Amino acid sequence: MSGVEVRGLRKSFRKHEVLKGIDLDIAPGEVVGLIGPNGAGKTTLMSCLLGYLHPNGGTITIDGRANDDLDIRRRTGFVPERMNFDRGVNGRAFLRYMARLAEISRDDVDARVDAMMTRLGIAHAAQKKLSTYSRGMLQRVGMCQALIHEPKFLFLDEPTSGLDPNGVLLVRDLINEQKERGAAVLLNSHQLAEVEKVCDRVLFLSGGVISHRETLRSDVSIPIAITLLAGTYDEASIAEIAGTAPRDNIVITVVTKEDEIADLVRRIVASGAGVIGVRRHTTDLENIFRGGK
Repeated sequence: MSGVEVRGLRKSFRKHEVLKGIDLDIAPGEVVGLIGPNGAGKTTLMSCLLGYLHPNGGTITIDGRANDDLDIRRRTGFVPERMNFDRGVNGRAFLRYMARLAEISRDDVDARVDAMMTRLGIAHAAQKKLSTYSRGMLQRVGMCQALIHEPKFLFLDEPTSGLDPNGVLLVRDLINEQKERGAAVLLNSHQLAEVEKVCDRVLFLSGGVISHRETLRSDVSIPIAITLLAGTYDEASIAEIAGTAPRDNIVITVVTKEDEIADLVRRIVASGAGVIGVRRHTTDLENIFRGGK
């Protein structure tokens, strides 16, 4: 199949089983978030997907091929949480080297490197040695090398680590650009607010298994939350209109098109209820992280 498909993935280190049967899919043009506590196996899972670690069981296919297929590797980008650079070279020389490794033609290398360094806001440091770069600048270089060949499959391990707020916003924009370009993106991050903003689905990894799966946004459904004025509505009437009863003065339901939101609100108001707020409903990832539903 096109995209990333994992079935029954297991990985052990001696007698310690870190991954205990992982199933996941990432479709082209989809951003999937991977969250979980430290030691849950998130980096191990990503390392298996990239072929850096060999699993003890299960299958990994990317675009219908093995994940260590050379053609798949050419179309894959990876940003580790920390990269080990040759600090003696300057930023531009490093990225030219990475571009050539990615088989970008010699005629296009310089233009591609300059464009990426400008996009990531580090063009001013192109001739400076990497040893002089700050942690945040090195992270931006890491994003450059991962994106310079426009990969079809992108794996991001804590990509905002060490970045200031402007850098975090930039990474958010870049992820959205990769989604629009049709790349399949897996994002491992502890920044739950950022995961909510950019991911279509979230997988919660705990104890070596995916214990919770949550859809944050979809092309076929729009979850909404309507806040009602206390004392102005009849619960049974609201349940009949919205398909679900309000809880703590909030009714959470799903529509298929945006114009259905206005129609739903009109019918609720016509029943005599006071509506004081309407918003898209997003999952409380913090609650999931703490073990809630």
